[in-house]
Amino acid sequence: MIRNSIVLGMFAFTLITGGKLGAQTSENNGFDVSKYNVKWNWGGSDATASLPVGNGDLGANVYCINDGELFLLLGKTDAFDWNGNVWKTGCIRIRMNPNPFSTWQGSYYGQTLNLVEGCVDITSHDMICDNHVSIKVWADANSPVYHADIRSDREMDIKITPEFWERADGSHDRVETHDRHLVWYHSNGARSCYRDDLKYYEIEEMLNRHPDPYKYRTFGNVMQVGELKPENGSFTGYGKSFSIEIASLTRQVENTGEWVTEARNILARYDRTQAYDRHCEWWKSFWERSWITASDHTLPPEEREKPAAPAAPGKRGEKDGGYIVAQSYNVGRYIMACQGRGEYQTQFNGGIFNVPMPNYRRNNGQIYSADERDWGNRFTFQNQRLLYWPMLASGDFDIMRPFFNYYFSILDLRKAITKQWFGHDGAHYRENTQLTGYEIAESSQLGNKPVRIPKKGEAPVAKGTHNYHYNSGLELAVMALDLYRYARNETFFRDTVVPLAREMIRFFDLHYGRDKEGKLYLYPSQVLETWREATNPTPDVAGLHYLIDGLLKEKNIPQADRKDWERVRKLLPKIALAGEDGTQYILPAEKYEQIDNTENGELYAVFPFPLFGIGHGTEDIVARTIEKRLFKNMYGYRCWTQDQIMYAYAGMSEEAKEGLIHRWSAYSTHMLLPMFGAEVPDHVPDFDHNGSGSIALQRMVVQEVGDRIYVLPAWPAEWDGSFRLRLKNNAVIQGAVKNGKIESLNVSPENRKKDIIIKFKNKRNE
Repeated sequence: MIRNSIVLGMFAFTLITGGKLGAQTSENNGFDVSKYNVKWNWGGSDATASLPVGNGDLGANVYCINDGELFLLLGKTDAFDWNGNVWKTGCIRIRMNPNPFSTWQGSYYGQTLNLVEGCVDITSHDMICDNHVSIKVWADANSPVYHADIRSDREMDIKITPEFWERADGSHDRVETHDRHLVWYHSNGARSCYRDDLKYYEIEEMLNRHPDPYKYRTFGNVMQVGELKPENGSFTGYGKSFSIEIASLTRQVENTGEWVTEARNILARYDRTQAYDRHCEWWKSFWERSWITASDHTLPPEEREKPAAPAAPGKRGEKDGGYIVAQSYNVGRYIMACQGRGEYQTQFNGGIFNVPMPNYRRNNGQIYSADERDWGNRFTFQNQRLLYWPMLASGDFDIMRPFFNYYFSILDLRKAITKQWFGHDGAHYRENTQLTGYEIAESSQLGNKPVRIPKKGEAPVAKGTHNYHYNSGLELAVMALDLYRYARNETFFRDTVVPLAREMIRFFDLHYGRDKEGKLYLYPSQVLETWREATNPTPDVAGLHYLIDGLLKEKNIPQADRKDWERVRKLLPKIALAGEDGTQYILPAEKYEQIDNTENGELYAVFPFPLFGIGHGTEDIVARTIEKRLFKNMYGYRCWTQDQIMYAYAGMSEEAKEGLIHRWSAYSTHMLLPMFGAEVPDHVPDFDHNGSGSIALQRMVVQEVGDRIYVLPAWPAEWDGSFRLRLKNNAVIQGAVKNGKIESLNVSPENRKKDIIIKFKNKRNE
């Protein structure tokens, strides 16, 4: 039985508030998230003009149609079809008369993404009829229930109807009426690709150890509306106020009648008493965890932190670049909180906020259904990781939980595949994986199976996107280790970090041979997806160094692992450098050829494996490597590109600032909300676009090396701002900058003050 709603997963964290800092409210700290609310005085023509609400497991795209209806397009993190695609659980349309979304002269309506309360507020005023309508749409942060609360000064007719469409596989949802409840759902039945996936990899025996995640999976909704009863598939009524409640549920049940009963019981047992107050309390505590604000103090006051209409389609019009960056950062964090506390990690390519886009033309042509998306059902690690790295500094450990749960849950499958295809122990994670542990390769001539290391005298298999791309597992283990460093959860270290690291290190140790000096010889290999023929690629070598060095600093690792990791540590080759002292820069690998992508793999030794940069005394090497990189500000600073992160690690504040303004000023012309990102080169919504920018902004504020805390190492002198971020070892740092000076700075616990090194440069002292 698959658990539903907001789950605890395999580990839990106590959110450390950090002494006295944690006892203060966001208002007392000077942080008012409401200034980053998104407000529109218009509607749209379809779901591309939607605003998101969510409770971490379920979420809705909320949108108004000019002179039309209000729609809630419903999604859930575990609504998988038989092939692992995340489908919508449904959609409802709400038609009101008089129409509050009229565009006739004398009418007005607006909608607000209310970050403080985690909801969408819609207000309408008809001056001719002197009628005011208010609508609040929210997903209860503590229960799997949506609300749409409608209040009108004058009585109105209302009709609330579920919307249905033919699913991508040609199936249709089932609809049932039960007294006060309208129920609709989809069931996979006995269909599932799981056995075929395991059979394809010749590990069918794993079916007995890992239950099928798709078979009999059933998901959908049950709706009730105040005292109204459903008739003919709709709720209709007349009055001044209406309270719509929709519960969502996912279960694996062969008898769908069991699902219907359980779904109805959610609403029957739902405690509405002070539900909204408790919901707002959750969001209040969320915003008190962490924030970053920014504003350009060189602008006149009337131009600072002022929202503006777009300058052009897909181009923000605000003059205050700091405001654009800060709003994007905080709204991006909100969007991840809306969909990040379910059982499964958020997909980078739309998550649960995917929408139909008939004018969108990318890999698959038009996207006519909310069940379709570019890059399909895969979890692509290069993209996925960027959604989760920022959650360390923001303290959103609960939202990181599904990410690690997923990858750890398929560790046994990855070990079995490694043993079957490579003949040795350990585990590897390819770039693209599914719930089944199955991997998707881009090289059509090779299918999806791993490529074996050639025997002596044989040539490597030529030119494949992921033939020898094994870096994902290393970065996953490093992320887990860093999470432990922040939260110091011993159970997580013992049960997740050590097992993951053990299998990743074992894979590299057993998979590759040794060179003439007895060192580990990583060949054939590749530099991510870019250099397809490589020897000792920098991402892999840097990852091994950073991971093993970090593990060996911990006192609580098992002795057998310590001994083995010390042995492997001595085998690691050096990171490839070019140039002499004073002119050195990092190379992508010791040897590399056959270029076929646009990643700067040499800079992986800066992030995600920070062996160079501020604190190491090598920011000059980072700066030279940045200058010599082949791919500069690719895709218009968008998507998974990491340039601004690298600028921050080099202390290049101006470049980091301008890069982030570029990143977050441009957004998709296919969706109205800028924080849904841009589709180049991926899908939209694109959440790694926000993730990469968020990492960079955090590193502009603070960087840690060992016990040292480097404050404002890449913060631009012309930006005022404030921040509250997490540090390693359950610490919190909070401060403010104004007019080029640090106005306040506190760290908790207080014994960490001795570790602070101020790196802020302003125009007077740099």
